[in-house]
Parts: sequence; structure tokens; C-alpha cells
Amino acid sequence: MRPVYPGLEWYAAISERKRLTGRCSFAALTRCPRYYESVALLSDAGITTKLPPEREAALQAMWEEHDAWPIMAENSASTSGGKGQPNCFSNFCPEVSFDIFKLFATTLIRHHDEIDREAAERAIAADGPSNGKDWRWNWQHVEPMHYSECPVYAKLYPEKKMAEINFHGPVSGQVNVAGDTINSPVMTLTFQDIVACIDASDAPPAEKEAAKSKLAAFLTHPLVTSLVGGIAGGAVGLVK
Repeated sequence: MRPVYPGLEWYAAISERKRLTGRCSFAALTRCPRYYESVALLSDAGITTKLPPEREAALQAMWEEHDAWPIMAENSASTSGGKGQPNCFSNFCPEVSFDIFKLFATTLIRHHDEIDREAAERAIAADGPSNGKDWRWNWQHVEPMHYSECPVYAKLYPEKKMAEINFHGPVSGQVNVAGDTINSPVMTLTFQDIVACIDASDAPPAEKEAAKSKLAAFLTHPLVTSLVGGIAGGAVGLVK
């Protein structure tokens, strides 16, 4: 039986079935520690372009303070083996794995020697004709992973959005405050309520401060102050 080939078609089908975006929205150096770890390891091994040292040092310091940063080495992304270059990639971001190796996988292990390669070729031949997509030609072991199954993905926090706020009257429509959605045809929501919801949420302190900082920046925008005047000015002190 041929193993799963974790290519783009396989990945997209899972995203569609789960009603998620096709690719991970956190796949960026500044948005996910696992993504950063994987890119940095490939950079250090010389497999990809080298990250600027000052950039890598800044990212490392930033992510080490995040609560999604792995505490134990066993949970960190890692590389091992090989002469000059690693042949084993463990706990990798599947998005990075695909960009470099064209396989959405968290663990990839290359053939150790010709004996392993010959054994793989015999297994492929025994399975009969295929469409040519079989990772066993190049890898001894591949562990497919969709980003929704990544243990780090569940620990990341999407940006909180607030929608349809009318400062000239009651708040209407759907409002998302610190991750909680409030639905009501007509309701009154003060700035004190917004700040209180943020403070009462289960989000980490850094996330709360970031949310209040964005609210304060919004209220002090020249266009906002020109539209709502003293209402915005008086509310700024509540979120600082």
C-alpha cells in the first residue's frame, strides 16, 4: 500500500474539509515560533539562504518570551545526522517543509545509505504502477501534517477584530471583543465595557496590553477625533 503523498492537493483537501484557509495564516517569521525555528535551522545548516545574524538574534529573543515557545528540547524543531548537512528534520513546520522539500510534513528522514534506498525501490516496485508521486524515492520516513494538527498552531492568537461600531449612537451588529462575539440588534457598549472585557479575558497579559494599545491608537487617530471629538479624547485615558 502506497503511503500518503502530502502534496498541495492533499493539503488543500484537508483545509477545505475543515473550512480553513488553504495555507496557515501564521506562516511567517514574526507570527509563529515553529515557523521561525524551522527557517532558522535550515538557514544555519546552509540548506537555505542565511538569515542576517542581527535579524535571527532579534527573532530568537522575541520568541523565547512567548508562551508558545517550547520549554523542552524534545518539543523543539531540530535537525540531525548527515555529513555536512542534516538528513533528519524533526518537529518541523509543515509550511516550511513544503516550501523547501515540497512535502507538508513535520518529520522527514532521508535514506541513510544505498541499502536503504534499494529497499525503498523494491517496495515501490512491489506496489505496482503509480502516478510518479512517491516520497520513498528520496526519503526513508515522512510524517505528513496539516497545519491545523500542529501543536503550536493551537497556542497562537489571531488578531482580535471589532466591527460595526457606531460612535454616534448605540453599537449595532456583531462585535468581537477579546475573542468573545456579542450579537444584538441594538445595544449599548461603552469604552469602559470594552476595556473591562479585555481585562477579564483569558488572554496573556501581553495580548491584553496589545489590544488596549491598538484601541488607544484608534481613538487618537486625527480622523476619529475629528468625527467624535471629546468622546474619543475622554476615552483614551481609560485604555492607557
